[in-house]
Amino acid sequence: MSKLEERESRRRATAVRKFVEQTPMETASSGRRGRPKENRDLKKRISLSVLPSVYEGIQKIAYVERKSVSELIEDTMEDYQKRHYDKLEEYGRLQGGS
Repeated sequence: MSKLEERESRRRATAVRKFVEQTPMETASSGRRGRPKENRDLKKRISLSVLPSVYEGIQKIAYVERKSVSELIEDTMEDYQKRHYDKLEEYGRLQGGS
């Protein structure tokens, strides 16, 4: 056996051994890739239809404030929700909740 064949044989044996000795994915982790998820609120993806001129203005404002358009819209929606908290409480009463 030549040196090249011998090296290739050892390489294959090592690669196969590593593969065989690996722990199955089901027992090692949840089967998902990447970093484990933290306990935090997940964002909901929505779709909005706006006039192009309005969107262009929002993009410019976001650029000046060094935020994404998504962050800017989220901030605006949170402010709106705070200003109309009484309506949220009324909705809760109508639904029989708190």
